[in-house]
Amino acid sequence: MRYKVGAEQLEQVPSMVRRPNGVFRSARITPIGPTHAVATASDATASDAAACGIPARRLHLLDQDWEATFIEKCPACFNAVLADG
Repeated sequence: MRYKVGAEQLEQVPSMVRRPNGVFRSARITPIGPTHAVATASDATASDAAACGIPARRLHLLDQDWEATFIEKCPACFNAVLADG
């Protein structure tokens, strides 16, 4: 995982009641709006800002792979990650 998900806002999605197939789903936290790519390198300076330049201290970091998730992505982060290869 090269980048973690950084979100400006979070929302708690309530848990589901028992479904007909017997599956339960617990409450979870999900980002609101576009998400930002925050480097996961062990170098402290690598994760000081998202790929688009937003300071990491302004973001909620989630332990999810930004490149692998199917969520709304910040266009500037997307272009920066694409250019980084």
